[in-house]
Amino acid sequence: MARPEYIRIKLSDIPGDVIERYKLREIVDADGYVYCRVEKGMYGLPQAGIIAQELLEDRLGKEGYFQIQTTPGLWTHEDRKTIFTLMVDDFGINM
Repeated sequence: MARPEYIRIKLSDIPGDVIERYKLREIVDADGYVYCRVEKGMYGLPQAGIIAQELLEDRLGKEGYFQIQTTPGLWTHEDRKTIFTLMVDDFGINM
């Protein structure tokens, strides 16, 4: 993420062992919320998809892979004949 974001979580939604371990009762506000700083991607954030996409582009790009311009999500290699696409919970390769 370019900059950290903050979320609030109701203390009653946090498991007791987590509350004890991180001493969350000491920082809960008057309305019963704990505020958390998020510095990386996190499930449920609206921008989680773009964060994952940018990370994927960076990591695969270092190995010579790139997305085909006419078909977002379809990847190929600069030298090899490998073509693949990534889908939620699946990974397919066509050689």
